[in-house]
Amino acid sequence: MTTPALQADSISNARAGHAPVGDIAARLRRDTAPEHAAIEAASGILHQGLTCDEYRKYLERWFGFLAPLEAELHRLGVWGELGLSPAERSKRQRLEGDLGELGSTVCALPLSGLPELRELPEAVGSAYVIEGSTLGGRVLSRHVQSCLGADVPRSFLEVYGPHTGERWQTFRAALSSYAVGRDVQDRVVLGAKATFRTFTRWLERP
Repeated sequence: MTTPALQADSISNARAGHAPVGDIAARLRRDTAPEHAAIEAASGILHQGLTCDEYRKYLERWFGFLAPLEAELHRLGVWGELGLSPAERSKRQRLEGDLGELGSTVCALPLSGLPELRELPEAVGSAYVIEGSTLGGRVLSRHVQSCLGADVPRSFLEVYGPHTGERWQTFRAALSSYAVGRDVQDRVVLGAKATFRTFTRWLERP
């Protein structure tokens, strides 16, 4: 269902002479491929000898990045603009639960700086990165389980569970309705790239 905000954005783009320019999700996948590859390389957990300590440290890095970014997306009203539920898209609580089970004190963890998000379009690009991670999260979950056993906490990696595909398609549809004009799409891509790069640097820090 198209929200009034999305309808208004589409109308304003049309009035400005911005014709639809194709599938923004496909463009994001193509244009951020190098950044996506870099972040996979920086994750440090895709090997068969994965230890519980390595997994815990990976989730700690995720928390340091996600906590401030999720708060910023909420402040900027990204989910409401896209017609999606902020509570349904929140991932922090599940991540905190996993870290607690692994013995981490969440309030003592360092937090990352935010990627440069000038305004809403760039923030939507960040949301693309976070939502896209839920697809890879299920793959990582199977890897972690194979290395560490079925009892290791993986609620964050499985955040949407069997609804992962459905919620990704819902996000893609909302993204396509929002990012209609070339200028908006360009800014969404810039936001996604900045988010990938900021997270990669955070994962790679000593």
